[in-house]
Amino acid sequence: MYLTRKLKLGRTDQLDRLARRAGDLWSKITAWHWRFVDRQGYWLSKGQAQKMYCKGFDGLHSQSAQAVADSFYDSLQSWREKRESGNYEGLRPPYKQKRHFKVQWKSAAIRLRDDGVLRLSNGRGNDPVLIDWPSDRQPKRVEIGWDGDQYELRCQYKIEEDEKPKGTKTAGIDIGEIHLAAVRSGDESWTVNGRELRSLRRQQNRTKARLDSKIDRKERGSRRWKRLARAKDRQLSKIRNQIKDLLHKQSTRLVKTLHERRVGTVVVGDLKGIRESIGYRSKANQKLHQWAYGEFARMIEYKARLCGMTVERASEAYTSQTCPSCGSRQKPHGREYVCGCGFEGHRDLVGATNIRKRYLGQDEPQGSSLRVAGEGPKRSVMASPTGVRYRPHMRTEPPGSEPQRCNPATAGKTSTEPKGSCGQAGRPVG
Repeated sequence: MYLTRKLKLGRTDQLDRLARRAGDLWSKITAWHWRFVDRQGYWLSKGQAQKMYCKGFDGLHSQSAQAVADSFYDSLQSWREKRESGNYEGLRPPYKQKRHFKVQWKSAAIRLRDDGVLRLSNGRGNDPVLIDWPSDRQPKRVEIGWDGDQYELRCQYKIEEDEKPKGTKTAGIDIGEIHLAAVRSGDESWTVNGRELRSLRRQQNRTKARLDSKIDRKERGSRRWKRLARAKDRQLSKIRNQIKDLLHKQSTRLVKTLHERRVGTVVVGDLKGIRESIGYRSKANQKLHQWAYGEFARMIEYKARLCGMTVERASEAYTSQTCPSCGSRQKPHGREYVCGCGFEGHRDLVGATNIRKRYLGQDEPQGSSLRVAGEGPKRSVMASPTGVRYRPHMRTEPPGSEPQRCNPATAGKTSTEPKGSCGQAGRPVG
């Protein structure tokens, strides 16, 4: 498994030059690719573009130059796949030229020195980028890009999943909007509360609407307009960081609970493509389109694998509508699922139970029975779940990772930063 570590670098003349050279190469590849298409009806391949425009490109390492072409053709391929599937309305291929672009290094250009300095080569005759790296692991791939305020180092390094799970239980997870996750493992069940996340989303929407209203009343480009635009970016960035921090804490707590309950296999409901089928009122649509189910599921997946657990995906189709006791199907009303056979339970836990059954191959026809916790002779009542909440002092790093530090030392001229800051604002890259 590969993990990504990030480090704030501030802003230096050397990083500006590298980002500018990468932007020049992107623009060159983009312009000539579409010239070939327009004039000759011929689509250059990635190998041809690398040979024609990346070889011998001054100012970048040869593999960094090739990585720029890789990024262009990956973006182009993604657009072509969406076009072939018919799901590309409003999407355009990469055609714009860029003044700046992210700089990437592959393993051959990366070396971790004995003194703890990460050396990133920029080709013969160019000064390398030197960074004080707070880890003894050499990354396999490095990228430096602009995060909106300063340059940011993103390093990918391989980590071994050598920790073994405590048990062999299988847990089904239903990702939700009110409850971030509902989990069912045997006779145990618990939920992850998502109301704090909903509160942050409401705050985000109110802040954006309030500042947009003020910005619209100012003349575009005026001093007051720029001041309000900066305030909007600053406040929304803070809320986005709070949302990301909350998702990390909730997912870490959930995975820790799974590990303690001796779960060896985690089955997560697959919600791919759900946004395309959303068609409710504007307020409900806004909530569902801002639903961070993909990011939360991704966090659960990689953190569970770090704990040695196997992660699988299963379709969520009709899992919240199917009775786990008799197999009949009906739409629930409210948060409780009530079936004509007498079964009652939390609708999200019903979904988690059916996701687990689907993975285990226990999809049963109507009329079959499944014993659940709390089942009596006349009716079945699913036991109430245990709540899983985060606490403010919880760590946000996944198990086995090291805390991050912000202590860069680059070869070029570094920016002067106040105490407690990780950089200064500047122009965006790409």
